[in-house]
Amino acid sequence: MEGIQMTQKPRNADYTKEYNRKAVLRILRRQAMSRAELARSTGLTRAAASLIVEELLNAGIVTELAPQSAGRGRSATPLALRPDSYYALAVDLARKGCTVGLCDIGGNLLQCRKLPEQGGTMDAIAGALASLLETVDRRKVLGIGISAPGPLDCENGRILNPPRFERWHGAAIGKRLSEALGLPAYLEHDVCAMALHQRSTGRSRNFMLLFIDIGIGAAIVSGGELLGNFTGELGHTTIRFDGRLCACGNRGCLETYASIPALLEGSGFRDWFDLVDHGDAPEAQKLLDQEAVYLSAGLINLLNLIPVDSIYLAGDICYRHALLTERLRREIGAKSLYRGRNDTRIFPVADTPNMGVLSAAEVVFSRFFTV
Repeated sequence: MEGIQMTQKPRNADYTKEYNRKAVLRILRRQAMSRAELARSTGLTRAAASLIVEELLNAGIVTELAPQSAGRGRSATPLALRPDSYYALAVDLARKGCTVGLCDIGGNLLQCRKLPEQGGTMDAIAGALASLLETVDRRKVLGIGISAPGPLDCENGRILNPPRFERWHGAAIGKRLSEALGLPAYLEHDVCAMALHQRSTGRSRNFMLLFIDIGIGAAIVSGGELLGNFTGELGHTTIRFDGRLCACGNRGCLETYASIPALLEGSGFRDWFDLVDHGDAPEAQKLLDQEAVYLSAGLINLLNLIPVDSIYLAGDICYRHALLTERLRREIGAKSLYRGRNDTRIFPVADTPNMGVLSAAEVVFSRFFTV
């Protein structure tokens, strides 16, 4: 149940009202429900749920759908969140380039613009966002979501010193974009933003999102909450104390072994796609086995501390993922503290175009739904 429970610490009336309002909106974002169903799902009384619904209807935030027969008696009228009730501007700032977009609260990408590599400057980003902002009622725009590789100072909206991202070191991107557009801006680690987007699908409340490409990052959602103190820098955890020198300055980081460029260094394969397309070759088999061993070494400490029911893979590693996931599942199962009882499922994230932009927008929407 989403509503305030009697066992919780008492709150003031304004907090309780806003909490229950957001609880209703979170549910209606996932699926349409009648007033009675909302009352049962939130733990609110029918009267309280109906009062919140009427306020949301009058504000144009939710809408009534066609009545549905529920057997005997009156037909139930489902309610749904209007996608055009709120919007978010989004910035996907990646090593491969920058993409900006405009999304509605229904999770729909309305507009998307990829900036040319030489145009990925602060002024160019602000200009592109301003152009998108002109296409909607700015009073409905909740803010700007920014996803970028870490490490980051998210609280102050500043990019710190991500490896291979030198041009953005020290950039106060949150403050700059907020001042330029007159909207709040929220900076989040790119992998954490993807985890927020994955959470919005409602498929799991306890999962890890593992991004593997030219770098490695991870984010954990436990009990439906993103573990914000877990910064996503799994790639810079040590799996060998006397190992290879990493760009971060440490030795033996997971990323120096299991990132795709590191794995393929010195091999006969151009990239991950080339490797798995030749998955039957002895060299490819050996590299896939090595990747599973490396990744399990980095993952197992986390999984022993914070159990999850699912691991979602993201990045180029998703291509023909079964060649890796079966190996990885075996390695984790053999090393887990709960050996023999580990049933963690491993899936690729949905192959959604412009996932980075949608994830950046979700940073804004997740703030909106939090009281």
